[in-house]
Amino acid sequence: MFPKLFRAAILKVPFLDICNTLLDDNLPLTILDYEEFGNPQIQSQFEYIQSYSPYDNISRGSCYPSMLVTASLHDSRVGVWEAAKWVAKVRDSTCSTCSDLVILKTNMSGGHFGEGGRYAQCEESAYEYSFLLKAMQVVNHDE
Repeated sequence: MFPKLFRAAILKVPFLDICNTLLDDNLPLTILDYEEFGNPQIQSQFEYIQSYSPYDNISRGSCYPSMLVTASLHDSRVGVWEAAKWVAKVRDSTCSTCSDLVILKTNMSGGHFGEGGRYAQCEESAYEYSFLLKAMQVVNHDE
């Protein structure tokens, strides 16, 4: 859509492959999500979902901003594969001269809201701030 609008973004356990996810009614929230996102088994709604689905709107040759995309292995709301699949497609589609970061960080033990506990939350926030400082070129980690 407008990848040059931002310098950096953090996408926390995002719902990115909307069409394909909603086509699998064995997933826990699929039927409930029809009301919010539409039912892709109905052709007109499928076309509408495809018009706004992040995975289906990755533009080849675009220069995307630096992005930190998080996923959780035990997330019952958003499949861990969505972030992995989306990041792979963005990396493959990004223009060859673009050197921005596209990082996938997967939590191997937490769920949709990450790990519990104050220390884990502080560690996650520190990682996100570090990413933003690097992406905004405020600090150089190479020094």
